[in-house]
Amino acid sequence: MAQWIVDYLPTWNIIRISGIAAYILLFAGVFLGIAQGMPIAKGKPKAVMFKWHTRTTWLAFGLGITHALTLVIDHYSPFTWRELLIPFTASVHPIGTGLGTLAFYGLLIVLLSSDLRNKLGRKWWFMFHMLSYPVFAGLLIHGMVTGSDSGHVIMRLMYVFTGVSIIGITVLRGLMRERKGPEITIGPKRTESESMKDRKWAEAYGLAVPLGQEQLK
Repeated sequence: MAQWIVDYLPTWNIIRISGIAAYILLFAGVFLGIAQGMPIAKGKPKAVMFKWHTRTTWLAFGLGITHALTLVIDHYSPFTWRELLIPFTASVHPIGTGLGTLAFYGLLIVLLSSDLRNKLGRKWWFMFHMLSYPVFAGLLIHGMVTGSDSGHVIMRLMYVFTGVSIIGITVLRGLMRERKGPEITIGPKRTESESMKDRKWAEAYGLAVPLGQEQLK
């Protein structure tokens, strides 16, 4: 019964769709993560961006797992567990596949460090979170090298658009950063000029920094 399901399951389409969807969701998550850390992002919009930043990143991770597991049971060009788990050991596109594996591990570290950010502290959380950039770059190259649809003009334009967008918003955030130095934010920032409504919105998501911690900066 299980073999019959595998034989008639459209594994190739599942691999393609889950891979492309995972990449687009990761792009959205990284883009929103950068955008919500900008100085102009405050209050409710900042909290909404942070919420969807988290959701899209986890959805990308889930689809990445689906993508990898389907590669194992694919009846056209199956991968072994060794090829999936150990980077650069695949017989087909070893570089591209290896980058995909490393990006998956990197994304797992980013997600786990975000859940443990209160225990890790802001400094270590920030260091782990910076892996988001090589993770995104690795998946971009992975898709361009190994994707069966990467030769299509629409897919090429998508890769160019997403790559340029991440570079552009990163540069823009750097230019808009205040002169007092880099600012590490997790969700909405609490400031003295913030309205009570924005304070309650931030506290509802548990993202506001306690006043005692602000004074210790």
